[in-house]
Amino acid sequence: MENYYLNQKVFPSSEKTIIVTNDEDYGGAHKYSFIDSLGHQNGEPVYDFHKMQTVQFVQKNIDGTMTPGVQSEQLLIALIDRHKKLNAKFPSREGALAITKMEEALHWLEARVKERLDRNVMGELKT
Repeated sequence: MENYYLNQKVFPSSEKTIIVTNDEDYGGAHKYSFIDSLGHQNGEPVYDFHKMQTVQFVQKNIDGTMTPGVQSEQLLIALIDRHKKLNAKFPSREGALAITKMEEALHWLEARVKERLDRNVMGELKT
């Protein structure tokens, strides 16, 4: 299976800038590469397609081995922290709402873990 670009784009860009590393078991849910952003010039987003950042998420493989990586919750916590700091400097209603929704997402991910812990399936490849 080949790597592929996600179709979703960062507004207002028309460029696809997120690459998924595909895999047979999950269809590419664990490793993403992001084309480096150079910010905006004249109101337009600019990207350096020669440079990228890669995030490897933790993965329990079908054979039971683990691929170390970042948890979704860790990434969300960092995003919440970042946006709180940015919104303190450049406050906006939209920024505050984005923070609230990220905090809500973190809440529901925690609820999912609690539910899986209660069923004794946390860390298992079970529904």
